[in-house]
Amino acid sequence: MQYRYKSILAVLVITGVIVILANNGYIPYGEYTHRQIETFSQINSKYNAHYGYIQPRVVDGFSERPIEKARVVIPEIGKKFITNSEGYTPIIRVPINTDNHYQNILPKTWGEITIIVYKDGYVDYALFHVHVWENQSRIGPKILLFPETEGQESDPMVIIESPHRLWVKQLIKKYKR
Repeated sequence: MQYRYKSILAVLVITGVIVILANNGYIPYGEYTHRQIETFSQINSKYNAHYGYIQPRVVDGFSERPIEKARVVIPEIGKKFITNSEGYTPIIRVPINTDNHYQNILPKTWGEITIIVYKDGYVDYALFHVHVWENQSRIGPKILLFPETEGQESDPMVIIESPHRLWVKQLIKKYKR
């Protein structure tokens, strides 16, 4: 019983010393605490990042037949994938990168990534703002590669995926009044 009182007394004394030190400026709470919180938030967000899944499919732009062995690059993760005989990549885990441009207007509920695709004999392809939802799998998008014209250098095909139509409707409704 006496040991229990000593433990409680020790905790009270230590707590009192901490309070006295903090009040007298020996522990500069405001100066360092915000830096520690910021550092731990960055570390925490790195290890607890939000992810979604995507499985692009690459097909011929004219016949829509699958293109095997096309190279699909996701710059946000710095990885390259090869399509199978059905034109699909493996399922790819990607971070949810949100577009903060609309944060104060009408926040988007999805993240966005970039997809670059190339295959010998076809025009290079870049798709921007590809939608990815947290903890969801998206089969697609379907990417149409078009054959290169012999003897001509082709500019890459550049496509931008538009925002989801329901989000666009909400945005218009908000400002239509």
